[in-house]
Amino acid sequence: MKLFRDLFLIAMIAAGGIGGSQIPQLVQEYEQRLGGARDEAMAAHKKDIEDAGAFGLSLEDFADRYRASVDAAVRSGADNMLRRRDRANALDEALAALGEAPYMLRPWVAFQHLDPVVGPATWNAFQPTLTIDPRFAVGGVLLGWILHALLALIWRLIVARPHRERRRFDRRRA
Repeated sequence: MKLFRDLFLIAMIAAGGIGGSQIPQLVQEYEQRLGGARDEAMAAHKKDIEDAGAFGLSLEDFADRYRASVDAAVRSGADNMLRRRDRANALDEALAALGEAPYMLRPWVAFQHLDPVVGPATWNAFQPTLTIDPRFAVGGVLLGWILHALLALIWRLIVARPHRERRRFDRRRA
């Protein structure tokens, strides 16, 4: 049983180290996709601003005019314009926060500003590489070790026979 536990520990540590070293690549790919999405959203938002400017209006005034229309299709255009503006601003803020974050905190910042469209698309397209980032590998090794310790504790509490007396190495009092 001890051999199995030791092999499981080695596997958890190796998986943690290899998995942890993949995090910087995943964050970099997310940042690249986030930048592309931001550029597209900004282009659509700028087009809305140009359309409003052609009539001498701000985007908000232009959206209010759309909302005042009797046609429901035209009214929905106002909401779409404002959604495009909000999305462009949110993507811009997320990209700025990710760019300003310290190297070791970039995964946390990316997770805090995870876009519901870009995040899953990045994860689905991610291909692990053979690059090893020692800083994140050490973190992964530690995480693997801690996870192994927790699983071993749970195994002992649930599966091991609790009524079996364990050997004690304390001194017997005479």
